[in-house]
Amino acid sequence: MVRSYFLSKDPSHRRDAFLLLGQVFSPTITLYSLSDERIENMVKLNIPNPFQEQTETCFVFDILNMGGINDIIYVRCHLRNNDLEIYTRDLLWNPTTDELKVIPRSPTKDPRSPVTVDVSVHGFGYDCVKHDYKVLQHIQFIGRSYPCTGYVSLGDITFEPFWEIYNLRSNSWRKLDVFMPTFYHTPHARVYMDGVCHWLYIDFESYLGSFDLSNETFFTTAIPSDIDCGFDEGYIWRHLMVLNESIALVTYHEKKTTLNISILGELNVKESWIKLFIFGFLPSIEFPIGVAKGKLFFKRIDKELAWIDLTTHMIEDFGAKEGDCSFNMLVCKENFLPIDRCNK
Repeated sequence: MVRSYFLSKDPSHRRDAFLLLGQVFSPTITLYSLSDERIENMVKLNIPNPFQEQTETCFVFDILNMGGINDIIYVRCHLRNNDLEIYTRDLLWNPTTDELKVIPRSPTKDPRSPVTVDVSVHGFGYDCVKHDYKVLQHIQFIGRSYPCTGYVSLGDITFEPFWEIYNLRSNSWRKLDVFMPTFYHTPHARVYMDGVCHWLYIDFESYLGSFDLSNETFFTTAIPSDIDCGFDEGYIWRHLMVLNESIALVTYHEKKTTLNISILGELNVKESWIKLFIFGFLPSIEFPIGVAKGKLFFKRIDKELAWIDLTTHMIEDFGAKEGDCSFNMLVCKENFLPIDRCNK
């Protein structure tokens, strides 16, 4: 009954929702828009060149999948020039209109900085209260003084890790005065939904970390051991998704070849996690890509793309194969308004 309810309420079935599926982190990025119910009508898309004046530069795009249904997409563009030096620029992209907006470089990422800066994007989404798009990222420094802590000492100066946020309204970055743990998190386990960014922490126990973009506060939700058993049962991968307007945790046990999909009923309530789907004996799965239109898309060990129909539990090949780069998938909605409309 619970599974039937969730599948029947899937908002990705609505008419203005379409899928973007494509190779990421590749000079020859290929994106496909899939808009019909059976996901067969594929239209090839191309991200515009954000720096037209640099005609001899190789552009490597990386789309960050934040989950949920988006109208504006966060893209990281890696620029490689003739001497192979790489620059990174962050962009906002409207796939409906092909509009691009370059996000200004964070002051911390000044190339003249005396220390090496490591930037980890944890979230991107829409502040539903202030009507503003925001990007959340963690800054840490690389050096020998304090290994693996993010702290670097240079003479009498100590560079300490911190969090910062970008506001589209002000088109600027600022430091956040908020405590958030920095222990191990999985880079593919992050989603955005209803004004809140979420990501998965793995320590002795697993936690869902959540950052409210409106009031800029942080809180956690513990995950029971029967939902995620941590490091106790050998190799396991984890992936956060949004399944029908609920946070979903997808886990796969390599030894058991079992895939589980669990949903969170209420934030901050550990007991509200529910194991919704259990798929047994799936030895061919390498990694999930996303979920939409009642289907869980995944990459097979042979690099072929396929999906599991969550209603029939049938597995079907998608008809595409991954090359030397990875695939990503987003559920989008049409938006014909300019990106900076929140400034109006």
